Amino acid sequence: MTPLYDRLGRVRAWLQQEHCRIVSLQGAHLASIEGHSVYDRFGTHIGWWKHGHMRDSRGAVVVWASESFGLGVIRPPQMASPAEPAEPVVKSWHARSTSPMHPARSATWAVELPF
Repeated sequence: MTPLYDRLGRVRAWLQQEHCRIVSLQGAHLASIEGHSVYDRFGTHIGWWKHGHMRDSRGAVVVWASESFGLGVIRPPQMASPAEPAEPVVKSWHARSTSPMHPARSATWAVELPF
């Protein structure tokens, strides 16, 4: 799994690339990635994934992976990663909402996580 960092360089979640999932530090399913859209565990569209980072509905950067590019914000130093969680259990998938129009990229950090 790949650590996902926030605006302060802290690991806030993990990217399980083989299943296109974002999971919590404890291993709970938080979101899934389909194409460039990110959906929470209830199927609500919460952002976009592109070039190794997630942006929210305002275009602000939410989380980023080490290999990400095109952030448009200053990348903070990466803090140490915690231990990877056990394999998450996903009980069922909810129907996905329609993806809204993609916002313009913002050179700001998201203040809170949408999941």
